[in-house]
Amino acid sequence: MSTSKTTPVKGKSATAIFKNQLYAYKDRVQHLLENNPNINVDRFLAMALNAVKRDRKLLSVVEKNPASLFASLLLCAEHGLSPSPEVGEAWLIPYGSACQFQLGYQGLIKIAYRNPEIKSISAEIVYEMDEFEWGLGLNPFLNHKPASGERGQVTHVYSIVKFRNGEPMFKVMSQSELKDIQRMSKAGNKGIWFNKDKDPQGWMLKKTCLKQLLKLVPKEFQLGTGLHYDNLAERGDMLSLDGDEIIEVKKTNSNFGKPNVFAQALEESNVEAVEVQEVEDLETKDLFD
Repeated sequence: MSTSKTTPVKGKSATAIFKNQLYAYKDRVQHLLENNPNINVDRFLAMALNAVKRDRKLLSVVEKNPASLFASLLLCAEHGLSPSPEVGEAWLIPYGSACQFQLGYQGLIKIAYRNPEIKSISAEIVYEMDEFEWGLGLNPFLNHKPASGERGQVTHVYSIVKFRNGEPMFKVMSQSELKDIQRMSKAGNKGIWFNKDKDPQGWMLKKTCLKQLLKLVPKEFQLGTGLHYDNLAERGDMLSLDGDEIIEVKKTNSNFGKPNVFAQALEESNVEAVEVQEVEDLETKDLFD
């Protein structure tokens, strides 16, 4: 068997195991996607395989705590979200030996738009060289004129939701408020906040502000559950599987991050370390029918 310099045999074995187990879930995933017919089940599975096989830490999760990974993928399917990092709807975050599900900015917007009363959603970052003023009270206002050229450091982030009845709502957060939330977060990817190299579009900052605003908006069921599961990652908790049921596991639980019955079943399977056909990187336009 040939091996790659960048992918050890152990990694290939984990990829093969994951591929077999993933496609064993095809009927379950297809059932969950019935409420989201714009996502094709085969594309969803291909995106999931592609996301995991390119991340050494997620391949480690396959061997150590696969239930947390499969629970996260099933949650993506239930909410009609792509697991591909290129799309930015949901993230599979390696955290210790487990996987955390985390809503992406695009996924949060996608779910929020399922509320028929919402007309538009947006979030923007304000920098120190921008012109920016806002106020609350009986006549709330918000004005923002981005600077041309160098804009300096982040000072604020704001989000706006406009309703079909014409009434807008907005939320403004200062840099210090955002950093307070960042400090309290136990999510595995909190290090990308305020990092233009790792998050040049500022998706995490925008998502954080938008989440605060959406707490005040009448919620469709999927938005409520999506925010709930996203908050698990902020607390450092994770998802797992109990049979076919997605369950929550607290970080204080003695079983957090340990192999479980699902992992034991994988270890007992007779999947060999075979060559796995490469899955091409998927363009966003190819993800949906």
